[in-house]
Amino acid sequence: MPIHKFVANQPHDLTTSIAGQVLPRPDPALPPPAPTSSPSPLAGTELSDALRLKQITADDRLVLRDQHGRLLCVHRRGDGDWGWAYLGDPDLYSADIAPLLLRVDTASHELSVSVELDMQNWTLFANGDSNTGEYVFAGWKAWEGYPRLNFRVSITGNTVVNDQEVPAFTLGMKLGASRMLLNSTTGDWGWLKLSPVKNVSETQLCRFSLHRLLVPISKVAALVKETWPDVDLVYRQIILDGYYQAISDQHARAIWYNSQLSNYHFKPEVFDCDDFAMAYKSQASKDAYLQNALYPYAVGIVCGENDQRGHAANLFIDQQGRLRLIEPQNRNINRASEWRYKPFFVML
Repeated sequence: MPIHKFVANQPHDLTTSIAGQVLPRPDPALPPPAPTSSPSPLAGTELSDALRLKQITADDRLVLRDQHGRLLCVHRRGDGDWGWAYLGDPDLYSADIAPLLLRVDTASHELSVSVELDMQNWTLFANGDSNTGEYVFAGWKAWEGYPRLNFRVSITGNTVVNDQEVPAFTLGMKLGASRMLLNSTTGDWGWLKLSPVKNVSETQLCRFSLHRLLVPISKVAALVKETWPDVDLVYRQIILDGYYQAISDQHARAIWYNSQLSNYHFKPEVFDCDDFAMAYKSQASKDAYLQNALYPYAVGIVCGENDQRGHAANLFIDQQGRLRLIEPQNRNINRASEWRYKPFFVML
């Protein structure tokens, strides 16, 4: 087994010297983390209708679903800069669900997939180029000698999503001298593998669909209460949006860059924390409009106080169903539960 090498002068890796790390082979050595008995943060969220390739935009963060309802996940290994890809039950493995960024050539049906983790785009790789098949991993560095995966989409059969039958597709590519299909074993989870077409049985064939993750309005109040269980916060639904579209950390930061708030500085009373928060929320609404989103982005405003002062910032809900907080004055992102203020007002 050759050693994976980090290659310097690649995107997101401009100063790292060449280093090495060995990935296990031929099989991933460990299963993904054992499911916990605690409720999934995704409970209550819903998938959008299946998207056609021409409906996908550059700002979309999507989930990949197979016909058994499992979603694409990444089980991190090593120093957290790579991980094995698998399909997992979203109620059991929500922490590993990977938001996807897609680049689609609708003419050739070629699909380039990257996984968004830790504010970086991780590429999918094959763990070698054997004609007999390879497991799939994701990593954010450049892995020398391991093929980057670009898929060809083939419509094949149907799958049922939201009680509707929709067209499904397979993902294939050429590896070595063989045509491969992306597939997995059945069950609550299964490692993703590229296998020769002739070796993929009907039970192993994965029929995929792509979806946005939606947050119904009924989920928001419960999520706020789960995040701050000790706060006697009265949540009032003011705007009657039925659903919100979950966004990722990277998408939240992209909204901040679009807002150009980096060009503004705190001015007491004139442009202070609540003005920053309202400007960020307004930009989120404008971005959703410009991208022809079907639903508003799950972005809001929170106001709170501690013993020293009051403060305002912005909330958003991510693809793992978690409440996150972005500071619109400096773009820092953290768990909402770690905010140093006791909230008294929340608006989405």
